Amino acid sequence: MPVRTSPLLSEFSDEELGVLASALQLVNIAKGEKLFSQDESGDSLYIILLGQVGVQRTYTERGVTKQRMLAVVGPGECVGEMALADGGPRSASVVTLEPIEALRLGIETYQKLRESSPGLAIKLMLGLFRLLSRRLRQINNSLETAQLWLFSS
Repeated sequence: MPVRTSPLLSEFSDEELGVLASALQLVNIAKGEKLFSQDESGDSLYIILLGQVGVQRTYTERGVTKQRMLAVVGPGECVGEMALADGGPRSASVVTLEPIEALRLGIETYQKLRESSPGLAIKLMLGLFRLLSRRLRQINNSLETAQLWLFSS
């Protein structure tokens, strides 16, 4: 899967992708493995090239711990992007649903990229803002639908 099809990287030139490629680490992860766990410190984002991952959130209901699948993410999409935006704890766990190939960008590598190629780092952050904005709009639409369903009596 060409990285250019990723919404995060679609506006990058070939030259910019070449510079960014040197900062990205190619990883292969087996089915059933966790990329990261909810509430752990965020240190990287992953751009999925092949395969699918599940985004899961653990919660407690009436004293019983449960897991809910929030999304299935596949080629071209990314997970863990909030780690680069705010460095806070992971909001969900991500587990591989099948073997995956992904590009990993660690926060330390991103910080070095900010120093060596500030324009490229800004462009990457703008891509992350677009991605987060799109996801927030989807959540807003889902909440509106849920409210209409709950309160339309």
